[in-house]
Amino acid sequence: MAVKAITIKTVWPDALALSQAVANLIVTESNKAVAEKGIFTIALSGGSTPKLLFQLLAQAPYKNNIPWKKIIFAFGDERFVAPTSDESNYKMACDTLLDHVAVPKKNILGIQTVKVTPAQSAALYQKEIKKYVSAKQPFDLIMLGIGEEGHTASIFPKSPLLADKKDWVKNVWVAEKNMDRISFTMPFINQAKNIAFLVSGDTKAAIIKKVFSKSGATLPAAMVKAKENLFWFLDEAANGG
Repeated sequence: MAVKAITIKTVWPDALALSQAVANLIVTESNKAVAEKGIFTIALSGGSTPKLLFQLLAQAPYKNNIPWKKIIFAFGDERFVAPTSDESNYKMACDTLLDHVAVPKKNILGIQTVKVTPAQSAALYQKEIKKYVSAKQPFDLIMLGIGEEGHTASIFPKSPLLADKKDWVKNVWVAEKNMDRISFTMPFINQAKNIAFLVSGDTKAAIIKKVFSKSGATLPAAMVKAKENLFWFLDEAANGG
């Protein structure tokens, strides 16, 4: 019998409490997946909110309770910049988390952005992802954020990535940010077993209110569905409190 997907929205006092809650989820889900199938696959998000989470995961007690050697780390999207750039999601994840824990380098699937075109980068990344993820074994957890206009990953309103059922990973020119990006497509994101949105700060309150209303149904973030659990982790400021 198919599992009915559920949406779980929780509100935390501040960004630290929110990050601790997500850290606990990662401890639980990673150990459960490794016990069941020997591997845990997670796609990280960029932006400012996950930074605090990554710093927590790199410290005790979380650091000591996660099976690092059995985790495959991917990225839901990446700016088309060098991995040494301060705008790189990969660099931020390495600086705050991945360089501080016992994860094998081969388990970190960075998006190649040097000596390739954006289209080549997306094709190479899709090929890499397919070594670990399939329709039968989707991502165990994809982490996402939300922009003030409702974008998630690098899928902005009216993006061609919203309806691309052919590709898992696609390059896209984001006019709003004046740059190329590489991103999971919406149909691929929606294959994930679990998805967790991390949203903090009062600048996100208006868009969160819209996402959870009928008027926001066409926003990219509102179109995200998970196979099992769709988690919304908000702090009180983002929830309009």
